[in-house]
Amino acid sequence: MYIVGIDGGGTRTVGILTTETGEHLAQVESGPSNYHVVGEAETRAILENVIGELREKAGIPSTDSIRFCLGMAGLGRAEDKKIIGRICDELGISENRILTHDAHIALVGGTEKQHGVIVISGTGAIVYGINADGKDARASGWGYLLGDEGSGYDIAIKGLRAVVRAADGRGCSTDLTHRILDELELNAPDELIRWTHAASRETIAQLAEVVFDAARATDTIAEQIVDDATDELVCAANSVINQLGFDGTFDIVLNGGNLIHQPMFADKLRHQFARIAPNASVHLPKHDPAYGAVLLAQAKLS
Repeated sequence: MYIVGIDGGGTRTVGILTTETGEHLAQVESGPSNYHVVGEAETRAILENVIGELREKAGIPSTDSIRFCLGMAGLGRAEDKKIIGRICDELGISENRILTHDAHIALVGGTEKQHGVIVISGTGAIVYGINADGKDARASGWGYLLGDEGSGYDIAIKGLRAVVRAADGRGCSTDLTHRILDELELNAPDELIRWTHAASRETIAQLAEVVFDAARATDTIAEQIVDDATDELVCAANSVINQLGFDGTFDIVLNGGNLIHQPMFADKLRHQFARIAPNASVHLPKHDPAYGAVLLAQAKLS
């Protein structure tokens, strides 16, 4: 018996094949497999190719049985699980399988445990947790139109708004004006109108890095944006912690590009968690989400 864990994202798909005891045998990376992004046919093709490549790399015949865990955004919803379940059936994976959402496998991979809390700040943002009784809870993650406070998009859009407020005289001057215009090779704030309407959500979110740079250079406006983002993520985490009744020692894992690649941001969260959750061990992920899928399959399908 072998284990296949897959992190099926909207940008890329990562698959890992291990032995029953978790010994790493093969890893494959491919394009996006979230059907909301690429459609059902492409999702099926990507998953089929990833599983096939994993077996080929590891020298595992297609007749050998596997335990299978797929984490993908949306798989906490019944309709999405039904669609992906049908695709898995077509691929011959109808037994020994777990279909769950991406925050779940990221939590398990990040903590090496089946319980704890994960705070994710990437293009979007979400906080998710599971307690020792198996009860789960989430906060944030409503998408960029309704929320995702503390995400890269949220930080970036607030940076852009600060620039146009400064241009109007409705807000204080800020280094973000020249930093963002230089980054985008634009000449004046009014050129941001066309740029923002043409840019994707992911492209806009990349400007969060400019805001972090300005905050490190002690720009007051940028510092406030980062502080507000910190407060929002901690507020969401506090909601999850309270819903799940964590009162002893537990893990809080910080994940997503903004927390992994911006130590200042992660340190701000650590400082606040030391105050509101002193029993928590706050750390960066121990493993990536695809290996979290492997660990989940080990625990739940044994």
